Amino acid sequence: MFLPKAGSKLAWLIFYVSLGIILTLNSFSYLDPDFGWHLRVGERIALEHSVPHDQIYMWSLAGKNWVDHEWLGNLATYGLWEFGGYTAVSIFFILLPLFGLIILNRYVFTNYLKRKFHQSVFAGLELFALIACLPHFGVRLQEFTFVFTILLFIIIDSCCRKQNIKAAYWLLPLLFLWSCIHGGFLFSIAATLGWLAYEIILKLFPLIKNFLNEQALDNKNLKKLIFISLAAILLTLATPYGKELYSFLNDYGQNRYYMSHIEEWRTPYSIPFVYWQILYTQVIIVLFFGAQAYLKNKIPLWKTVLSLGLLILASRSVRHFPLWAVGSLLLIVPSTIRLNLESAKVVYGKYLNTLAIFCFFLIVATTGIQAKFNNNPFTNYCQRYPCGAVQFLKANPQYGNLKMFNDYGWGGFLIWVWPEKKIFIDGRLPQYDFKNKTLLEEYTSFFDKDKIEEKFNEYDIKLVLFKTSEAPFQPDWLEQLITGEKPSERKNPLIEYLKSSPNWKSVYSDSTASVYIKK
Repeated sequence: MFLPKAGSKLAWLIFYVSLGIILTLNSFSYLDPDFGWHLRVGERIALEHSVPHDQIYMWSLAGKNWVDHEWLGNLATYGLWEFGGYTAVSIFFILLPLFGLIILNRYVFTNYLKRKFHQSVFAGLELFALIACLPHFGVRLQEFTFVFTILLFIIIDSCCRKQNIKAAYWLLPLLFLWSCIHGGFLFSIAATLGWLAYEIILKLFPLIKNFLNEQALDNKNLKKLIFISLAAILLTLATPYGKELYSFLNDYGQNRYYMSHIEEWRTPYSIPFVYWQILYTQVIIVLFFGAQAYLKNKIPLWKTVLSLGLLILASRSVRHFPLWAVGSLLLIVPSTIRLNLESAKVVYGKYLNTLAIFCFFLIVATTGIQAKFNNNPFTNYCQRYPCGAVQFLKANPQYGNLKMFNDYGWGGFLIWVWPEKKIFIDGRLPQYDFKNKTLLEEYTSFFDKDKIEEKFNEYDIKLVLFKTSEAPFQPDWLEQLITGEKPSERKNPLIEYLKSSPNWKSVYSDSTASVYIKK
């Protein structure tokens, strides 16, 4: 990429070390809001030697059933925490995506890109994709889906390329492990069934196969693929939750309210724009259509359709961008890079190293400013979490029995640092059915200025732990130009009510959090 003699072992070692540095700085730049509850649930599984079936952290859902679809990931996270604290956890989640990228590169370079210059260009796009994925990396179980998606696409591509389904046997352990670690395994089922349907169509309709100029599996391999695919999917029912897992995830998908109210589910085109993701997507689209005009052997239809589906998902939600990044790097980029790039090499080659080195160090420096290397994140990110407020409440036990309403983003933090205190909501169950709507909808109803007091009385809430103030709305110049939105102050009706109501008083406040008690 940015190194002389691209492709040498030393160059690639430095490249991967550089990726590791970026991932490290990103991992220590923030604390994921859900980390606390992941840790607490993992501890519970380790102590009780069973997966949880009841919801014990929120008073609003007391006695309700719960399916921890990330139980194995939570257990592993807690095990790492016990072994070496946050440092051990972070190192694991730094190495996890790095390991996935190494596997991806080895596969692509072995089977598609053998020329050093092509590999260098691919590495540049890979760095681009990694930077765009950083908001979704860190200590997050979502990284497992990133790596498992790489393995899934390699399995499918290997079978299609060789016209032999030997590699498909890896679907059996992959889908089972995936279903124990992260809900993203549902994508693996959709992709597997889509691939199976594609192969069946090619076999049953020779005209379509001939029109697409693609090969179909022979009868023996097709039968094996049907058996392996269905067996792999059935294995996902062998988790400790069995059919409950699917019932829970089905309920999760019934109401999409959370997609417009939770930050990571928003589109990349909503303010603030996610520029790295938007630019990466535009580059891949240009490469795809440019390559289609020159490639003698067109990109196979299944790759095109799958990539299009991933692109649509990424356009609807930034959370799905890592899937699109993996899909584009494995399914689109290798074919497009094989175009004749020698002219670009001659014209720009001497400038690539200098420019890339400058960009790399700029990225590292920018990310490094936010990094906070530590082994106890629950005391090092107090500018975003209510560290002081929790200390105050613990020091004043007279408030301990009061029913509390809390900020949604602090739920996971509170579950770890103050486990004996029941909360109103956290990041595990925002979609849970609650009074003919979701719990998240009920939570947002507390911000209706005409209903605030009514809601507090309905639930007998006498303690509120919430943000001291809302950050101002500040779109940049491009966002203002495109959307017409202007900078403005944000006034949260709940905060304004608590400040002005004669029925409530502030007993603690700092720059991050405030504690209000009903008189």
